[in-house]
Amino acid sequence: MDGVSGAGEGGSMMDERNRERWYQYYHEKYRIPENYLKRDYEEELSGKSAIDAPLEIPDKMEIFFKYSLGRQSRFFRELRENRKIYGARCTQCGKVFCPPRSDCHLCYKPTDWVPLPGTGVIKACTVQYYTTSVFIKKVPFVCAYVQLDGTDTLLMTNMEVEDVSRIKAGTRVKAVFREERHGAITDFYFRPI
Repeated sequence: MDGVSGAGEGGSMMDERNRERWYQYYHEKYRIPENYLKRDYEEELSGKSAIDAPLEIPDKMEIFFKYSLGRQSRFFRELRENRKIYGARCTQCGKVFCPPRSDCHLCYKPTDWVPLPGTGVIKACTVQYYTTSVFIKKVPFVCAYVQLDGTDTLLMTNMEVEDVSRIKAGTRVKAVFREERHGAITDFYFRPI
């Protein structure tokens, strides 16, 4: 093959011109930044891999799928359709869980649905000043553990506030539902009361 020569340990090596063409090809095909390709494939293309070593090449996979929320489906439908937060009460010990559970992890008994008021108290929180690109428009933001009134568990959530210094453990909060809801835990957020 033109541009390929032998290398140590039985590997083969592309010359620099062909490596650049290889990077350009995959950059144009999948829009992968060339510096990422070079970082991940330079060792392979420069002949440092053994000839029988597994060969990895870039590819793009798009998968659309659906999954079932199972016995927790009502919780998410109530958020989406009725702007209500529900918990699950153990039929034996009476503990109330939110997020809900189908069965009590203490008694191993089934639970029943109970509506919750949507108010609670922050038990612990931290301010995030750095995050992934998904949240980059929202920094700083507060990640908090909220105990909803009438529950025995904590719900991890993000707070949406202008002044993060107002948020601390012990702060009373209220759930606010988004106008556009999808049946997801992010259909609501908390603000101080």
